[in-house]
Amino acid sequence: MRVIKYLMIVSIILLPNMNACYHQNVTSAIVEVDCTKISHVPKAIPGTPNISISSSHCKDYQFNLRSIKLALDIFVQEYSSSFDITEDEAWLLLSGLHIEVSAIPRTVKAAYTVDGKLLEGDVPVSGLALNKNLIWVEIKTSQIWSSALVHELIHTIIWRKNIVHADPDHEGKEFSGWTKKHTELIKRINKILLDAEI
Repeated sequence: MRVIKYLMIVSIILLPNMNACYHQNVTSAIVEVDCTKISHVPKAIPGTPNISISSSHCKDYQFNLRSIKLALDIFVQEYSSSFDITEDEAWLLLSGLHIEVSAIPRTVKAAYTVDGKLLEGDVPVSGLALNKNLIWVEIKTSQIWSSALVHELIHTIIWRKNIVHADPDHEGKEFSGWTKKHTELIKRINKILLDAEI
């Protein structure tokens, strides 16, 4: 039922007026950014509590505002129902977040797998919770579901609840916060985004 609801919302919002001269590929959730043509400043995501987005580099890609807003709406609805909090409480846990995105991959010197195994060396990552107010997400395809956005939003909420960390080892035993329920939620939300072509 939720998938049908989301598909109806996406259809209403993403399908252009048939009489207009507006053409957009409705399956693409990204836009090219070129700061030599437009300003390279963070953009506020409309309808959110001061959540913003920007690209990492002057010539790069980022999620379009309409698609990221829909993805955040779906995340908040699913998170609040999974963890028995109100949607307002879920939005509050994301308030003031900045989302930095890029098509250019990153590596880190150490990272944990979802089951808590430490990887060291030059570890490629598709997302990072850099602090409780900043996440970085790699754009891998033209749709948000294939990115680490939902994963990093979970880290943000855990960081803001724990105050001192975002549970970097996920389901591992060294840090607290992340549970199998979080991992399943990510899979469920990404499936909803996939079905809605976001």
